[in-house]
Amino acid sequence: MNGSVAQHKPILDEERLTREESMIRRVAWVGGVAVTIVTAAILFPLLMSATNGWQYPVYLALGGVPLAYGLFSSLVLFKMQVLLLRRHQGQLLMRVSELKEMASRDEMTGLNNRRHFYEVAEEELTRAQQRRDTLAILLMDLDGLKGINDEFGHGVGDIVITNLAAIISKHIRGTDVAARLGGDEFGVVMPGTDKRGAFALARRLWEEMERSPMYQDSKTELMVTVSIGVAGYPWGGDSLDEMLHWADADMYANKMSRRLPNGPELKQEPDDTGALIDDYVLGN
Repeated sequence: MNGSVAQHKPILDEERLTREESMIRRVAWVGGVAVTIVTAAILFPLLMSATNGWQYPVYLALGGVPLAYGLFSSLVLFKMQVLLLRRHQGQLLMRVSELKEMASRDEMTGLNNRRHFYEVAEEELTRAQQRRDTLAILLMDLDGLKGINDEFGHGVGDIVITNLAAIISKHIRGTDVAARLGGDEFGVVMPGTDKRGAFALARRLWEEMERSPMYQDSKTELMVTVSIGVAGYPWGGDSLDEMLHWADADMYANKMSRRLPNGPELKQEPDDTGALIDDYVLGN
């Protein structure tokens, strides 16, 4: 309920600003018209009662000065109010943009959240289908987090999750979208990436975690592994559900075997695979 109210509040504020701007415009013009009518009502009898020719320009000047001042003041007031409203509106739009960014982020890791992951995956799949391009999705699950929480506490578990997120951010490209899907589950959307590129990223992540402790203090050094599943378009399904199902099954098989899955291309051309891994990391 609160989320729904927060979602509609920026729209209501923008509508309110539009109404206020329209009201100020009406007030400014009504004020100018009122000054004109009052000045004309006073000036007309004076002109009608004038007996000498020199009185006409004097009366016109006396009436024209307040009329011009009133119109000018109304115009200046209107411009100032519109400027303030526009500035307020700009600040509001900036705040809305910041709130949208916050709403798409996982607070603990700084990665994108589950909702943003699915939104981007759907958009990129549609784009890949339209352009006949490739798309890869990588799912990963941290192994043994429950045991870490039970033995060392949830604080250490949170550090492990945060460090894994940092490793993911380190190895993905600028065009990739990494997200924490919940708990110890993560996902990466990789536009324009084929099966080899997806396996290359998986291998890089695996190798990084083999040499980097996810938690370390004076008494404890925790080496943690992740189970990784890979799927993509068009080789892993024609819909996002199919791709996620494929990647989830691949991740489960990886968890059971406790080793990184190797695609047939990686086995057939090991030298070429190494080059592809480096190309992926460098973002070429």
